[in-house]
Amino acid sequence: MQGIKCPMNALPDTPDRILKDVDYCLVTHLHFDHFCPDYLPKDLRIIAQNHEDAEKIRQMGFENAAAFDSERLIIDDVVIHKTKAIHGDSEEVVKKMGEVCGYVFEASGEKRLYLAADTIYCREVEQTIKRYQPEVIILNCCEATTPLGRLIMNLSDVENVYQAAPKAIVVASHLNSVNHALLTRKDIIEFANEKSLTTIKVPEDGECIDL
Repeated sequence: MQGIKCPMNALPDTPDRILKDVDYCLVTHLHFDHFCPDYLPKDLRIIAQNHEDAEKIRQMGFENAAAFDSERLIIDDVVIHKTKAIHGDSEEVVKKMGEVCGYVFEASGEKRLYLAADTIYCREVEQTIKRYQPEVIILNCCEATTPLGRLIMNLSDVENVYQAAPKAIVVASHLNSVNHALLTRKDIIEFANEKSLTTIKVPEDGECIDL
């Protein structure tokens, strides 16, 4: 799909409806497929992974951009932990992609959720799963690849996450959405069925999953 302009798909709903009741926007990094200033209200409260990204967001006109200063942030009754992510399968790729993070969300009465973000399966992801024991894990797993190498999770990585957290619901994301992907929803579904990875869910664009 190289050469096809991103984004490949239209938004599943209008920006106003998507953003209804949204209080905060947490940003894992500033790549075009993770942060787009075009549709966000300029007064939206935004939390970036570090001060460098927060400053870049403020320069885009967002007046309420702040940095995640520590490993933990508390917003009302929600505890958010910043986690490490490795955006590539080699030192060269990681250097090119830059710093990235994931987030773990905890709230009373809710399942503990781990947003792994753009990362390969690595020691840092394994340690996050072991430390926080997430009940829901969202994986970007389209095996996005450039001439330099692989950027995020592939099928083997998905299986490794499943084995590390066999009781967790794994939501496969980042599928059928970017032009440098090697895996589709169909690939993930077929792999999950073949390997009997029973807790993996593959939502369609705009689909809401009741967890």
